[in-house]
Amino acid sequence: MSKQWPDLKKEMDKIHVPLEKLDTIIKNTVQPVKKKKSMIKIVSYSAVGAAVALSVFIGTASVSPAMAKIASQVPLIGTFFNDVQDEGLQIAGQKGLTQIIDQSTKDSGITLTINEIFYDGTRLVLGYTQESLFAIGELERPTIEVNGKEINFSSSSSGKFITPQKYKGMIEINPTEELPEEFELSMRIDAVGLIPGTWKFEYNVKQSNEVIVIRPEVVKMIDAAEVKISSLKIGPAGTDLAVNVMSEEKETNLEPYDIEFFIVDDGGNILDPLGKNGHGDTENGIVTTQLSYLFSPLKEGTKKVRVIPYMLEDKFALEKVIIPLKGQKYPFTLSQGDFGDILVTEIQSNEEQISVYFDIQSDSIYDNRLSRNPLWLEDDQGNSLVLEDSPFAQRIEGNSFKQVFKVSELEKAQIVTFQYPKPIMYEEYEIEVPEQ
Repeated sequence: MSKQWPDLKKEMDKIHVPLEKLDTIIKNTVQPVKKKKSMIKIVSYSAVGAAVALSVFIGTASVSPAMAKIASQVPLIGTFFNDVQDEGLQIAGQKGLTQIIDQSTKDSGITLTINEIFYDGTRLVLGYTQESLFAIGELERPTIEVNGKEINFSSSSSGKFITPQKYKGMIEINPTEELPEEFELSMRIDAVGLIPGTWKFEYNVKQSNEVIVIRPEVVKMIDAAEVKISSLKIGPAGTDLAVNVMSEEKETNLEPYDIEFFIVDDGGNILDPLGKNGHGDTENGIVTTQLSYLFSPLKEGTKKVRVIPYMLEDKFALEKVIIPLKGQKYPFTLSQGDFGDILVTEIQSNEEQISVYFDIQSDSIYDNRLSRNPLWLEDDQGNSLVLEDSPFAQRIEGNSFKQVFKVSELEKAQIVTFQYPKPIMYEEYEIEVPEQ
């Protein structure tokens, strides 16, 4: 339970739940929602999207003085991104680079408010709140127009409940085409969860002026395909890498969406991958694919970066490695196969969490969160002990890491990973960074 709201569960337990309404909500919730399909092939993923489980809360803030107090402590507009898990958005919020919108619309008993937005040419993120008797959280994919023209995009979302009736969320928009520095944005949402309605917003969006855009237009060949870096955008909230892949359909077996990249600065720091999206088309036998990769912010003072393309093998047997912690003496080794080894140096536990300290022993490149070669803890029933709010490891220094897990009986826990193949590496790009 969050320390910020220590009495929330007690207060919720006091709220009367009309069972007949609850049955109806659950019945309606399990029915599928039809999703809109784009005319362009789009692929995307987000490394920062939080999984939001279905929760049904019934009641109002007037149930008790304690619940009213909780509702009164909702973060103020102007600090929307300051307490999110995303380092880049935290920086944007702290530097005052966001735009306060505070625009609300209500339908079907649900009030949606676009509180703040952040746009710097690398990221377009909308911060919103949802208020209703039964706060749901999930929004239908919006329809978005830029300067009156509907755009194609992929998106990811995350959020959390602030009170039983109020949900705070973020939507990250990844357009398939580059947006102008300033534009009028119109957005329509047709459903919140399974509840239909119409929620419309219109506002002006301006790009942050703290963005450096580099267009190296450098081309290298990968499996008979031309892989060109179209642009590298460096902003306070993230680093955006735009890549164009072109090939003759019959001359290559390369699947463009399988290409990944490491970005390493001149101090040896590796940027964390945050997301990826892309779209492509085939015309006259030529396959053209536009890819965009989002990474964590580049450190100030960086003068040069290495952009290293790689791919992961798509056909290999995932072999699970499990080591029970009972009776283990530290340090001990956990093998990740060809990728390398993990040396577990110490495990600490208390009433709130388990902390695992370990070193990576590999000559492969790995990011600060080990997103490509993770380890985790499970209980003796095979249930994951990974924290939903903090699912990744954290680099302490060099090859040393720490990861925190849910509390459990340490003697019944086991440490788990997979054996991974080494990534297939290709010739790297070197890009000079102008003085920031």
